[in-house]
Amino acid sequence: MEAAMKVSELDGRALDYWCARALVDDDEEIRFAEVEPGIVVTLAHGEFRKLNERFMPTDEWRDAGDILERIRDLQLKAQEGRVLCIARFGDRLDPSEAEGANIRLALSRAFVRARFGDSVDDRYPREPHAVRRGVVTPLATGAVPPSPADDRGAAGDETGDIRSVPRM
Repeated sequence: MEAAMKVSELDGRALDYWCARALVDDDEEIRFAEVEPGIVVTLAHGEFRKLNERFMPTDEWRDAGDILERIRDLQLKAQEGRVLCIARFGDRLDPSEAEGANIRLALSRAFVRARFGDSVDDRYPREPHAVRRGVVTPLATGAVPPSPADDRGAAGDETGDIRSVPRM
C-alpha cells in the first residue's frame, strides 16, 4: 500500500512536485528533469508549455501565477498568521479549501487538493522521471526533453509550422 501524505501537511519541494503534477491531465505527460534541489519540468497542457523550466510555486510568484490562471473563483482569508484559500479550479464544481502560512502555500495546497484529493503518495521519485496516467517512468540523467515537433500528430500535420524561409 502507498504511504499517504495529507495535502494539508505538504510544503517545500514535495508540494511543488504535486503542483507540477496537477498542471496536466492524466493522459498528458510531464517530465521532471530534476526534483532536488528544485523542480525542473517539461510539460504541455493546451496552450500552456514549459520546456525544462524551474517550477517552484511555493517560493516564486511567477510560478504561483500558473496556478492562479486556472482559478474560476477565489476567496482568501488571513488571520492569526494563517491564510485560508477557498478556490474553484477549471471545470471542477466543488471548491477546494486549504490553509497555509502564506498565500502561495495555501493556494498550492488548495490546487493539489482539487486535483488529487486529501492525500498524495509521500514517496515521490527524486530522480529524473516522466509521469503519464499516474505511471512513473525513470528517465536517463541528462535525457533530451521532447521538442515541440514531438507533439505533432500524424505525418503531414502542419500544427505550429510558421512556414518561415530557412536561413542560409
